[in-house]
Amino acid sequence: MSAAPPAPGTDRDQLVEVAAADLPRLVPLFDPDHPNLAFAHAVIDGAIPGRAWAHFRNGAPVSCLIATTAPFCLAAGTMTPGFFMEAATLLAGHGEVQLVHPPGPGIGEWAEQAGFTTERRLHFTHTPFTHTPLDFSAPSPLAPDGYTLVRIDAETFSGLDSPMARSIFGTGARYADHAAGFALVKDGRVAADAHGVIGGGLIELGIHTHPDHRRKGLAFVVLAAVSRWGSRRGLRSVMTCHVHKTPSIALARKLGLTEEFSYPIAKATC
Repeated sequence: MSAAPPAPGTDRDQLVEVAAADLPRLVPLFDPDHPNLAFAHAVIDGAIPGRAWAHFRNGAPVSCLIATTAPFCLAAGTMTPGFFMEAATLLAGHGEVQLVHPPGPGIGEWAEQAGFTTERRLHFTHTPFTHTPLDFSAPSPLAPDGYTLVRIDAETFSGLDSPMARSIFGTGARYADHAAGFALVKDGRVAADAHGVIGGGLIELGIHTHPDHRRKGLAFVVLAAVSRWGSRRGLRSVMTCHVHKTPSIALARKLGLTEEFSYPIAKATC
């Protein structure tokens, strides 16, 4: 059971679980340029499953940990060595963890002391000062011969080969209600699919191509479809990837997205 937040004037020296009704109190901890911000808002809004814990001072949250059911976990607010120790304990049994955290002197060392390894990811979006979501549009490539582009619904979700989409959304019903997704289907089977996690005015893009259908340009077709869908609804497209993922970097640029910054993550198997 989630604990009630401390009353004003009281402190909590440990991360305590935040009830669903109190999750909106965590929003001010996330800067507008926080990486994977769509994931944070999606958990807070109840669009994807997840849990959250926070440190409180004088009844207000000063730092928080959000865990999705996917590897992506998010930290925000004031970081301390103890925060990462607590995070490692709370995430025990989670499996693979990619903890996105604020940058700062010494923070990487604190994460490593808690048993994490440090890596970096890249953040891509369409340039915010030259395009608004409504006047940005990804390319509109045609589906290759033999493939049909379809909107992913609850039934299509059951045929997805993507472990990431399954771990983020959990069920086909949740996917149909809260995600934007398109797939290329051939002979009745999903060959490639792309999805968007929606939150905070953003749509964060993800992609999976079945091994039997790679190197055919399918990822570009489905990613572009999701990005265009988001732009028509005023959502800014975002894409992130590890710094060494050359194919993902090329895809982001082909979509018309621009690299804005790199950011640190702490990885572990918990």
